[in-house]
Amino acid sequence: MWILLEYGAWAISAGILLWMLADAARVNREFDEDTLLSSLEGIDELLEHGDVPEAKEH
Repeated sequence: MWILLEYGAWAISAGILLWMLADAARVNREFDEDTLLSSLEGIDELLEHGDVPEAKEH
């Protein structure tokens, strides 16, 4: 019984590894390195425009 659970855990682990590698390859194909290393999206962009409430002075 425990052997089957162990093999199942290894199979799930291998599946997750393959999924991560496939996702990394897909992201690498879809985006260039400048976009992936850029910090212009998200909170940095909001701070530039003053749209974040914590960034505004009271």
